Amino acid sequence: MDQGNLLIVAMVEKCRELIAHAPQTTADLPPALRPKHLLWMCDKIEEQAESWPATRMHRWIGFVQGGMIANHILRLDEVKTMFDVAKNSFGARNDDQDLLDHLDAETAFEMEIGGQG
Repeated sequence: MDQGNLLIVAMVEKCRELIAHAPQTTADLPPALRPKHLLWMCDKIEEQAESWPATRMHRWIGFVQGGMIANHILRLDEVKTMFDVAKNSFGARNDDQDLLDHLDAETAFEMEIGGQG
């Protein structure tokens, strides 16, 4: 498994732990943002870590972390810290720009959807 995927799996493990121990949130969120679905997504990311392309893994972990923010489990600064801890733990030498772009509220970024001419 490449370094980027290892970082995402490390973040998934931390996300799962935080979601599992978080107090119950209000049910006014869409089902896709509720903790049960976020935990399912964490499981899928881990199961498919070796076969999914990096862009898919990045989208999924970003969605999980966004869902955690919506549920008041994490704040944006805590997501940044989570990335730093994972990066330091797995010895990443350089910042993975694909993982960092979505963390900077001052910078717009483009999402590659694929299939476009």
